[in-house]
Amino acid sequence: FITIIEIAMFTISMVVGHFFGDGALVPGNQLAGPSGRTMNLMGAKNTHQIRDLFQYWRLVTPIFLHGGVLHLASNLFFLSQCSYSLELRFGTLQLAAIFVLSGIAGDMLSCIGNPSSDSVGASGCLFGLLGADLVYLYLNWQLIPEKLAQCELCFVAMLLLINTMVGGSNANLVDNYAHLGGFLGGIVCGFSLVKLLRPEQEPRKDFYRRVGLLGTLALWLFFFVALYTIPAK
Repeated sequence: FITIIEIAMFTISMVVGHFFGDGALVPGNQLAGPSGRTMNLMGAKNTHQIRDLFQYWRLVTPIFLHGGVLHLASNLFFLSQCSYSLELRFGTLQLAAIFVLSGIAGDMLSCIGNPSSDSVGASGCLFGLLGADLVYLYLNWQLIPEKLAQCELCFVAMLLLINTMVGGSNANLVDNYAHLGGFLGGIVCGFSLVKLLRPEQEPRKDFYRRVGLLGTLALWLFFFVALYTIPAK
C-alpha cells in the first residue's frame, strides 16, 4: 500500500504541475518530473518554511513525493525487492510506522545539514527500513539459521555501501543527510517495532521497547533543538 500511495502522490504532483505550476515534465528536471516550484506547492522539505513559518507538516509530506519518474522508479525498485520480506518480519502496521518515523527523522536531519536545498523522496525511509532490519537481526540472531542471518547481513551491508557510494558521487542530487537521519531513526524505532521471534523467551523485551520509544523521542528532540540552535549555512 505504500507503493500505491507513492504512485498516487506522484500522479497528483504531475497534475498539479500541469494545471497550477509550470508543467508536468519540465525540461530542466534531470529526473523527468515537475519543477521545484510544483514540489514546494505539494509540500517539499523547505527549511525556512519549517523552521521560521512552523510548517512542520513538511517533515512528513516529502516522504510521499518524488522529483521525477526516475526518482520514483528507483525507490519503488528498492521497495519491490525488500518490502515483502520486511513486511513479513515486522508486520504491516509496524513497517508503515518505521517507514514514516524514519522518514521524519531523515527530513529533520536534512533541515540541519542541508538547509539551503528543498528535497523530496522516500530514500530516508528506505534507509530506515534497512536500519530496522539490522535491529531485527540483532534481536533474533540466535533464532535465525546462521547462513540466512549472515546472508541478510551481507545484503543490507551491500545496499548501504552502494547507496553511500552513489550518494557520494551525486551529492547535488542525493540528500545524504536525509539518508543518515532515516537510517538512525530506523535503528532507534526498530527496537520498539520489529518483532521478536520468541518474545516469551526474551526477558529484556520490555527494555528494548522502552529503549526504542524513548530513543525515538530523544532523537527527534535532539534534531528539533539543533534545527533552532545551529546557524543555517
